[in-house]
Amino acid sequence: MKYRILMLLSVMNLLGFGQSKNENKPQTENELKTEEIFNIGDYNFYFNKSKCIVEYDKNKVTDITFVGNEEIFEKLDEKDDFEFKDFIYPPELYIRNLTLEKNMETKITENNHLDSEVGLYFGEHGYVEAQVFIKDGWIRIIGFGEVYGKKYPIKINFKL
Repeated sequence: MKYRILMLLSVMNLLGFGQSKNENKPQTENELKTEEIFNIGDYNFYFNKSKCIVEYDKNKVTDITFVGNEEIFEKLDEKDDFEFKDFIYPPELYIRNLTLEKNMETKITENNHLDSEVGLYFGEHGYVEAQVFIKDGWIRIIGFGEVYGKKYPIKINFKL
C-alpha cells in the first residue's frame, strides 16, 4: 500500500500537482526555447554581448563567461518588488577549465569538477550545479545557482 501511495505521489509531482505556478524548475535541454535567455529565478537578465566570453576547443572549455545586460538590470531595479534590488551589477556566470564529454555536454556537481572554476557572481560568488550543453550553435546551461545562500533556478541559452 505504501508503495502505491508513493508511486501516486511521484506521478502527481511529475505532472505538476501540488507545485506553485511560480516554481521554476530546470528543464531538459530539449524543452528550452530557442531564444537567448539568462534567467535566474523569475528574471531574464539577457546578455551584455560585449562582455560575454566563449572560448573552447573541441570538448575543452577555457572560459565561458556570461554577463547580464546592464540596461535590463537597471529597468528591473526600478521595480519595487525586484528581488535583487540591493545589488549593484547584473549577474555573471563563469565556467573555466571544464572538460565536456565527447557529446559536448556535462553535468557540473560539487564532486565531479574539482579542477574547474564554476560560479555565479551576483553580489558575491555562489555555487553552481548545472548541466552544460554546447550543441547546434547554442550553449545551454540548466541548473541551480546560489545567491547569498539561496538556490535559484538558472536557465541560459546563448547563440554562438
